[in-house]
Amino acid sequence: MKKDKLIVSHRAALVKKYGDQHTAILEDLEKLRRHDESRGLSTEIVFVDDAATMKRYSSKPVTSAGSARQHKAAIDGLYRYFQPDYLLIAGAQDVIPFQPIVNQLYGEDDEDGIIPSDLPYACDAAYSTNAGKFIAPSRVVGRLPDIPGGNKPAYFRSLVKDAIASKPGKVKDYMPYFSVSVYEWRASTMESLQHIFGDNKALQLSPVKGPKWTAAQLKAKTHFINCHGSLEDPCYYGQKGEKYPEAVNAGLLAKMISKGTIAAAECCYGAQLYDPVQTEVNQPSIAQTYLQNHALAFTGSSTIAYGPTEGQGLADLLTQYFLINTLKGASTGRALLEARQRFLDEMGPSLDPYELKTIAQFYLLGDPSLTPVAAPVTRGGDLRSNRREGMKAKGVALNSFIAPPQPVSRAKAAAPFTKAVASLLRQADLGTKPNQQVFESKPKPGPLSRGIKAMQAPVKFHVYSASTKKGRFKQTKVLVVKERNGAMVGYREYVRK
Repeated sequence: MKKDKLIVSHRAALVKKYGDQHTAILEDLEKLRRHDESRGLSTEIVFVDDAATMKRYSSKPVTSAGSARQHKAAIDGLYRYFQPDYLLIAGAQDVIPFQPIVNQLYGEDDEDGIIPSDLPYACDAAYSTNAGKFIAPSRVVGRLPDIPGGNKPAYFRSLVKDAIASKPGKVKDYMPYFSVSVYEWRASTMESLQHIFGDNKALQLSPVKGPKWTAAQLKAKTHFINCHGSLEDPCYYGQKGEKYPEAVNAGLLAKMISKGTIAAAECCYGAQLYDPVQTEVNQPSIAQTYLQNHALAFTGSSTIAYGPTEGQGLADLLTQYFLINTLKGASTGRALLEARQRFLDEMGPSLDPYELKTIAQFYLLGDPSLTPVAAPVTRGGDLRSNRREGMKAKGVALNSFIAPPQPVSRAKAAAPFTKAVASLLRQADLGTKPNQQVFESKPKPGPLSRGIKAMQAPVKFHVYSASTKKGRFKQTKVLVVKERNGAMVGYREYVRK
């Protein structure tokens, strides 16, 4: 039974959060459904804990509100039944949980034991905590969050109201941008801006700029931020040497964000959702605050993110691809799906563990069916249906050749090029005794590699990392050396965002 859009939520979780006021959330979802109908989208609202409804749709109901496994199975069943073009998750993680992904890099230099992720909801693969199972995204997914732990429906109502009021604008309305970067990463950010907008003249650097941005600076409808982030912290931070000043403060954004803004943040914890009551300053995260102030879409990371100080990689790529696609007229959900697919295609066929973490940790906050920038007028039948078929096919193709990494014993995979590594470690300023991990990626057999022995050999990634701490700020540097057949074939340098 084909539907254009599927909205999923959990009724009992809403009742637990809002009590009798949960009916306001139900009314808002129905308003959104009727609005979708007025713009030509057939939309179905399903509560995954409604046993009778789930049975009617050939899906297993959720009987344990906190079970990520049950939610994944329930949403997969509904997706198979409706084959929607858009999947909207209604509610924060205490309504529909994030999927828990085990972080292969967990250790002294990366404290993320689990990566909260919406990536599995975008994939056909069954429930797993292994990110390597989700390297074939093919679904358009976004999350319209309420406030975790909140009990007042006004926040969610505001987001629905903005979604209903949204209309595609002109690309010229979104080309003026607001961008702020850590001073230390200015070269990388300038390159990203050049790719997205064709210029980087409006870049602001922290220090010395921020966090008291003016309304004139923030009125631009596209925002790109490359700063430090911190766990359950309503600020992003700049850096120059050992100075980490505030670059963006959520408490200073009220009535400063233009309606219809789209934003992408490379920062660690850049799109985290948390209960503000549990924090010292009782302030929602920057991502939550952007949406509260009428932004339509925000993409960012749930955990510690990485990228290079110069050049492009990891968070740089995924965020800029998202904005590029949106500016070309894609819906925000399709923009992220295409960004994920492009990232995997270009980083593959063998992913290093940081690339795998990056694809797992970035997600979309906002209604995935919204199109901020009007697409160019084209002819040729049901273009959306054709695009979805293409993205499905791309997912199948990715699954056939992307080889995710797995940890291996360092004793069994010592780097055979120790002198070269020692030189790179000095160059990267990692010292003589960095933390070490080894990962192996085994290429999948395919027509391009068949009969070519060198291309069938496993790829090893030798990861070296070291951290220093300045107050509550942790600065982590990473060197990833790529090996095949005993020879070093490349290396990459990353830092913690």
